[in-house]
Amino acid sequence: MESPASGTSASSSKSIKPPRKSRSIQACNSCRKHKTRCEILDGIDQPLIRCHRCKVLGADCSYQTMDRSLFETAFPVKSENNSSTCRYRSDPNTSPSISNASIHNDIFPNLPHQIWSFLRLPRGTLDWTAPLEAIQGLMKRVSGTHDRPPPPIPNDTLEAILSPEQIDHLIAIFEHNYLPWLNFNLIRDRVSPFLNLACCVIASRHLGEGTRSVVAPRLQALFTNCVAKMILQSRKSETLESIQCLLILSLWVPVCGIDEGYRDGRLLIASAVTMAMNMRLNEACELSVALRESQAKGEEVSSQDLLGATDRARLWLALTNVESLLCTGSGRHPLSKRTGSYLKMVALSPDLPGSNLIAGQDLRLRLLSELFDITEAGIAIRLRSLSDTDIEYWHDGFMRVLGSMDRVTRILTPLPMVAEFDGFYFKTLHIIERTCRSLVLYHACLTARQHFVHSEIDNPYWFRQVRPRGLDVLLIWGKESVAVAESVLVTFLEADVRLLGTMPDYMFNMIAFASSFVTGVRFLVIHVGVDFPGSIERLLERTICKLNQCSLSSDSAAAKCSALITAMLKLWMDRMDVAEEGPRESSPPPYSPYSRRSSGHSEPGTQSPRTMSSGFFQSLGSRSTDWSNPGLLRDTTFWNNVSSTHNVY
Repeated sequence: MESPASGTSASSSKSIKPPRKSRSIQACNSCRKHKTRCEILDGIDQPLIRCHRCKVLGADCSYQTMDRSLFETAFPVKSENNSSTCRYRSDPNTSPSISNASIHNDIFPNLPHQIWSFLRLPRGTLDWTAPLEAIQGLMKRVSGTHDRPPPPIPNDTLEAILSPEQIDHLIAIFEHNYLPWLNFNLIRDRVSPFLNLACCVIASRHLGEGTRSVVAPRLQALFTNCVAKMILQSRKSETLESIQCLLILSLWVPVCGIDEGYRDGRLLIASAVTMAMNMRLNEACELSVALRESQAKGEEVSSQDLLGATDRARLWLALTNVESLLCTGSGRHPLSKRTGSYLKMVALSPDLPGSNLIAGQDLRLRLLSELFDITEAGIAIRLRSLSDTDIEYWHDGFMRVLGSMDRVTRILTPLPMVAEFDGFYFKTLHIIERTCRSLVLYHACLTARQHFVHSEIDNPYWFRQVRPRGLDVLLIWGKESVAVAESVLVTFLEADVRLLGTMPDYMFNMIAFASSFVTGVRFLVIHVGVDFPGSIERLLERTICKLNQCSLSSDSAAAKCSALITAMLKLWMDRMDVAEEGPRESSPPPYSPYSRRSSGHSEPGTQSPRTMSSGFFQSLGSRSTDWSNPGLLRDTTFWNNVSSTHNVY
């Protein structure tokens, strides 16, 4: 959503300077041939420049032979006030498949969010405008480095690695522990070798460590080779079986000590979506609805045709939901688009969630689809100016989004208690719902903050100038964002530990995001000497304990999440030791619309609160911190006001 180009106020007279237009480069030959997204995510300092897709697949990239100077002009110009990430996307005019790849950075250049300054990362290391992507980057750092997947044995097969009994056992493990997360039943032919391989690769997490260390790498090497062939020869591999295989591998990383830097879930699901669209699965929802309507009118409809269309529609919804899940909080837009037909296909009733497993799966597909549609609408909202009209338009947009989320939350809340089947999966759906709300609130505050930074009208009390209809909405949303982040952790702690280890890997990023958010807010609040009552420390300790309990191995997503939160908690404990040794930093007093500011502090705009500096886990446990760096967000003042007790909701 964008506000109308209506009148402007004096406070918004300084417009944002137009960004420097960078030179465009065509997508590489391989990506253009397969009509896929082409990105350089590792910067241009690598010895051979290759796009991310070619690097993951181990394929030759036409960028390797191009003049390096062409790429230097294509990257955003970095300056002291613009620490953009090293990310290049090929020209959308020459690569049609990336037309909605991400929100353009030229609107709001990527700058680190100071909530996470307690991590002491070098400036520009991670892009906190895409917080879940940044968290995933931290998770990879915590996990250390591993070897690339071993090369497959020539002519290797699943039957050569495992006995028929072992294959059946692993497939049964997958169907019991992982299939419910997909919210549809696998569509199998009489013989489905790739699907069997995919199920065994993921279920091998549950093997004993000795057996897994021997079997899992060989399984992964075989599967990686098969997946590479599927993607590089997509036209020949366009089958429902291939699509489902890519969907499964995009959600779960095989656990066998292999560096996941060579695997990108978004690349895998995007390839699956492309195959599905070529097979016209994106039309399956409309077809299923049309057949049902014809049947309701008394027309003759083949039950086999209706069942086939419905199964394909469920697969398409699952694909779009997984792609939205993996793009949520990453700064990227999904390629797939949902139409409103899914609302007709899975209608709501007064008797939710239904009386069987299929009805529960369909309901989760619908609720996830609605939730992601609402979230993507919220992430698209921008504050254009400080005119009353634009501020109210911006505020109304977010209120509509949050109101729509409230409706989904109301339907979802009782389902874990009343569902006869899959109560656990309705429970964990709250983690996604809470995270989506947290991201929308985060985005609302961040876009408002960025407007002040880039329009050069910044001051410590910037949030006072965004008061639609006299409401201190940013303070209200700031308080809610902390409560929502805590509720993510509470929901995780309430869930059954026996099944938590099977969550899609990306959901552990959501747990780490919530933990890092509340930790970062505590750092900023304690920095200005304000008490922050609550039980966050115990909440984090119990979260770490539960992550360790549900972890299936030392290199699982749960174990990495636990290690990251442990590192954050250690930084907090060290900071508290430092706080006891010296005075705290001063900050402007909390703002209240009902009380006059006391004297002794200059007017907004004349004093810059100081924020935390950078560094990383190599300084973990360091007892000295430099507080002299002003950052993008003068969050010490904002969060001081958020945590103050006399601010009115």
